[in-house]
Amino acid sequence: MEKVALQTFSGSHYEIGVQQGQAVSKLLQKALAQIQNFEAIKQMKPKLLPAPVFLAVAKRRADRLFRNDIFEHYPKQAQRLKGLAEGVGVSVATILFMQSIELLIGQKSESNYHLQPCTSLGFRPERTATEETILAKNFDYPTEYGAFHLTCLAKPTDGFQTLGCTMAPLSGILEGMNEHGLAVTRNYTYATDKPEHFVPFSIVLQEMLETCKNTNEALRFITQAKRAGSALLTFADAEGNIKVVEISSNHVCVRDDAGGQIIATNHFDTPEMQKHEIPHSAVYSGKAPKALHGIRVHESSEQRLKRATELLRGKTKVDENKIVTVLRDHGRQSQPSMMTICRHSEFGSTLRSTISYP
Repeated sequence: MEKVALQTFSGSHYEIGVQQGQAVSKLLQKALAQIQNFEAIKQMKPKLLPAPVFLAVAKRRADRLFRNDIFEHYPKQAQRLKGLAEGVGVSVATILFMQSIELLIGQKSESNYHLQPCTSLGFRPERTATEETILAKNFDYPTEYGAFHLTCLAKPTDGFQTLGCTMAPLSGILEGMNEHGLAVTRNYTYATDKPEHFVPFSIVLQEMLETCKNTNEALRFITQAKRAGSALLTFADAEGNIKVVEISSNHVCVRDDAGGQIIATNHFDTPEMQKHEIPHSAVYSGKAPKALHGIRVHESSEQRLKRATELLRGKTKVDENKIVTVLRDHGRQSQPSMMTICRHSEFGSTLRSTISYP
């Protein structure tokens, strides 16, 4: 499996986009050739519609929905998108379609929710053996996307430097940190409200890391940001300020740590945000794999939260080894892998783990 190692991009946002496009061009061409066979795409495609027709319609729709909002509200990131398209040698509409997959996987219908669970852990200095803030995450996603992982250090002339993980087709970041020690992870959630502005969270988070120095600045930024989709965003900074932001396209609520630590999986915890998510009684049906039919949509999220809480219970301060133990946990012997913190199921797997030290 061809993978891209750590890449460093620098210059204007357009130049960074061109450099990224050139670095991942072969991967993106491969992705475009295979994309109609991706499970997430097959689940979104109407059964009787030929794949080439569906993809052509999806590109036009993504261009119509995303271009104006991104170019108006995030002009620097729009330039990076243009550069990415130039570097790969494809149209901006094609690149916008590839950004839209991030949103569609999480928002199209409950049939896709099993594809993208994640687990994030945040610790204040008093909870860690080294007395420093730590933020960790398992990134769970459709297994077929593993070949397109990208870790990059971006050094824009107009913004803070960022280091983080993403997917090769995306111009934004999925989890990472900036030169001031502001770090963020993003977990998908199950909100039902419809967006007014079509900007994927990866682009929003990239802009945030280039703009904000600490958690408080990030909270102000993200609350006002034009965005589409929903997430549990875990923030941590060099001062030890950690928060989880439960957020959807139109609503937001901030959750504090408990006892110096915070855990996020894939369901809202606050009553305010639970009003805007798929009910906890909802079960997989329809286009979801038959093996999942009858299983509650939130069940894996609830099981992983319970297990992480259990593993981290106690007064002993955590260190990197303890965090690794949690991230690689496969639960009890009888527990199916789709319900465990480290996943190895046919629907989605843990593609990477990250530990950040703001």
